[in-house]
Amino acid sequence: MKHFIKIVTILVFTLTSLNAFEIFPFPKNASLTENFSTNCLQMTQSQQILKAYIMVGLKSNFQNPKENLKKAIVDYDIRAHKVKEYFQDLLKKSNKNGADSAIKAFDEAMNLWQENKKMLELTPSKKNGLIIRKNFLKMINKLLDGTKPLATPDLELISLTGKLCRKPMEITIDYLLRIWGVDMPDFKQNVEKTINNFHKNLDTLSKSSLNNKESLALLQKAKKQFRYFEFMYKAKSHFIPSLLSKKADDNFKIIRDIKKIYKQRAK
Repeated sequence: MKHFIKIVTILVFTLTSLNAFEIFPFPKNASLTENFSTNCLQMTQSQQILKAYIMVGLKSNFQNPKENLKKAIVDYDIRAHKVKEYFQDLLKKSNKNGADSAIKAFDEAMNLWQENKKMLELTPSKKNGLIIRKNFLKMINKLLDGTKPLATPDLELISLTGKLCRKPMEITIDYLLRIWGVDMPDFKQNVEKTINNFHKNLDTLSKSSLNNKESLALLQKAKKQFRYFEFMYKAKSHFIPSLLSKKADDNFKIIRDIKKIYKQRAK
């Protein structure tokens, strides 16, 4: 077993440079479909930011989380303001039911981000890690609420890929927090709920008319990849933080490829 862990560790560190996340700029003159996808990235990459924060707290050098986090905070903040501005302007012009509530949701999401930003810039602490986690989960729901009046069935499916992407991230974050020594009394309940949610979302996406042969194969790959997180949850021994981080990022890349296909095929 020790020999296996050593091999896995070497493999993980060999692939380090391939898995660092990047906050891409807000696309200029992009379609609503593309900007829906960017809003979805705001949700998912908030979890990558938190994962990097925890890895710094764990004093891990894997993927250089300290430098990645420092850069990501700046880039994410710039994009967050542009996402908010774009959707609020669109909502004001739309006259759709629920537009006022959606505009407010983006304001509330921004407030949660600004609160987290201040803590993310400080030396990581277990107390702040839990607050950041709670705020980001609230922020994700606000960002979802902000786009509801503008959503179409195709756009909702694109948004659903984000949920599929975030579930392994959420499990990884909670597991890493426990390794850090943070008390997680609802860990079992949260993970079981997340596992069920992942399979429910996967089933929904598998039946989507936006699928082609490639996306269906990627969905099966994501399902197979997710078995690792289910195994991790049931295992009695602790897993290597760097391996957990890599597996979560691997899933992100698979779902990102599925989303690209959906965006191309969306009406």
